[in-house]
Amino acid sequence: MKILRLVIPGMLIVLLICGCSGRQKELLAQDYTVMTNDELLRYYYELNDEINRCVNESNRTSVGVGTGYGISRLGVWLGLSRGISTCNPEQLRQRRIDVLVELQRRGINP
Repeated sequence: MKILRLVIPGMLIVLLICGCSGRQKELLAQDYTVMTNDELLRYYYELNDEINRCVNESNRTSVGVGTGYGISRLGVWLGLSRGISTCNPEQLRQRRIDVLVELQRRGINP
């Protein structure tokens, strides 16, 4: 039972991390060239928000399970540490530049 109390929260954290990286993929999958002016402007600000979230939040997490032997008993531990980033702000920044060029081509200044 003790192991379940450790494993279940760990699995929830992993799922949460995977969900966060999905937002970046969703944004990058959109075709901004067919958007209306209002949609394009909104998309530009969504990219800004996602870049800020990606850079500022502690989105680098790795989850691990370990075993060990303590004083008179065997134990299983679940550990969290900073690790691989779940998003890439550089891809988002490049897309933001592309969208800004498109906005300027349409005569819109964000």
